Amino acid sequence: MPGPFGQHSPMQPVEIQTAEARFEVHPELGGWLTSYSREVAGKGRIDVLHSDPDAVARHPKDMWAGIPLLFPLVSFNHVPGAEHHYEWQGQRHALPQHGFARRLPWTVLGTSPDAVAMELVDTPSTRAAWPFSFSHRLEYRLDGGRLVARHAVTNRSPGPMPFACGIHPYLRVPLVAGGDRDACRVKIPRAQRLNPIGRWDGFFGEPFPARDLSIAGDYSGTLFLGELAEPELRLVDPAAGVETVLNWSGAPGFRNVALWSRTPREPYFCLEPWTALPNAFTRAEPGELIVLEPGGTWTAHWWLDAVASHGPSVPRPPGR
Repeated sequence: MPGPFGQHSPMQPVEIQTAEARFEVHPELGGWLTSYSREVAGKGRIDVLHSDPDAVARHPKDMWAGIPLLFPLVSFNHVPGAEHHYEWQGQRHALPQHGFARRLPWTVLGTSPDAVAMELVDTPSTRAAWPFSFSHRLEYRLDGGRLVARHAVTNRSPGPMPFACGIHPYLRVPLVAGGDRDACRVKIPRAQRLNPIGRWDGFFGEPFPARDLSIAGDYSGTLFLGELAEPELRLVDPAAGVETVLNWSGAPGFRNVALWSRTPREPYFCLEPWTALPNAFTRAEPGELIVLEPGGTWTAHWWLDAVASHGPSVPRPPGR
């Protein structure tokens, strides 16, 4: 990953600040990016992510803030008679929901005035839960105020390595004090809605026309979408005149997205690009899990931004 990078003291959050934007990441707390704000023309400084010092203090429990990292599992996996377990090549292993990456300390490889690079590698404890040798490198960078992320996962094992990866951004709603959360909406391109059979023992899809989706309802059960016509979602706050943009065009492996909020009253709404769906190891849909050959590297590039809205969006016809 690009440099030059300087040194960073362990156990301290990393703050990166430019004239346009600022973010803070806690490498020792699962590489957790806990805040991101930027200047928006005509709107001032906008806090894009929901930040919560209490959530940081209780890590790794209830990480309802920032952008937790999901690896090597997204959501849950179960096998007959065992919750939060998976099987691979005839062996059964325990793995917590969303994997272990968000729970473990990451090593800072270096910092620059606009970026930080981190790495998570295997240890005896990770190999007990997931028997592979790996490197997961992640760089966060400010590019003209935009938050840009780059992942590189390398298989250092002698055999194939299966995994899933995702991000869990807690996007702030409303974006300005005194705003109306219920008026916020998500601009969604044409997609397929993915519906579980049982506890994700299978699933089926149905057409999901392009729309502006209100976030006022109950999303605690999670809305899953796949086959999006465009790899981008926009969370619009009409009162603020600002929209948050999440784009993963540089991460074609992120084939699905989960929309979630714990309750309709939370000060956040989550838009979560994932490479797989819940119970992916057990369901074993061809191509759903990423399987890296020895020495192989998987990469993903996504970005998050906040921009001024340009008036009300125009509903698009279902066929587009």
